[in-house]
Amino acid sequence: MATPDITLAVNLDDLSGNQLGDSIAPAKIRITLCGFGPTLPRIPATTMLAKTGPFDTLYQGALANIKLWGNDQIAPSGTFYSIEILDVDDNVVQCGAYRFTGGPQTIDLSTAPQILPPYGFNIGFLAVRNTTGVYPGTVYQAPGFVVMVMLNGVPLDPNASPTPDYTLSLNNTHITLSFTTATADKINALCIV
Repeated sequence: MATPDITLAVNLDDLSGNQLGDSIAPAKIRITLCGFGPTLPRIPATTMLAKTGPFDTLYQGALANIKLWGNDQIAPSGTFYSIEILDVDDNVVQCGAYRFTGGPQTIDLSTAPQILPPYGFNIGFLAVRNTTGVYPGTVYQAPGFVVMVMLNGVPLDPNASPTPDYTLSLNNTHITLSFTTATADKINALCIV
């Protein structure tokens, strides 16, 4: 049974070197798991991650050690953490994205490198893929979360009026066209895989 590999060590000071927060008016460290897209995050053969945040840790002026799953322990790959620092009035004063791998280890937040995730998921997972279905037909299945549907390389409009070109269902992978394809047609999808 796997356990969280990362201990995140956090100290919070103001510009004068004074510790933020105390037992009466604590500051907060807010952590949210991001980048798993439409796939339920999990620790394979161990657990589903049913609460991915945001969750707050009260900071009362002393070192905080927070246990986290390493991003290399989490499926699907490409996840990262958004970490926010909140003052005693719940104002976000700092925010950054981090990926923690290679545990078990303790990581000092003050030395951890930040990442810049472009779209909330790893851009390498966005790809044009063939769909499965019978031609001619109206129902097709994509191998991932659909961002756009194409007929013979031309994008279809899900907002066409009065009738949309297609609708999505079943976790945005099941495509139902509002027209019937021809034998020589090809339906592809830009999707997160």
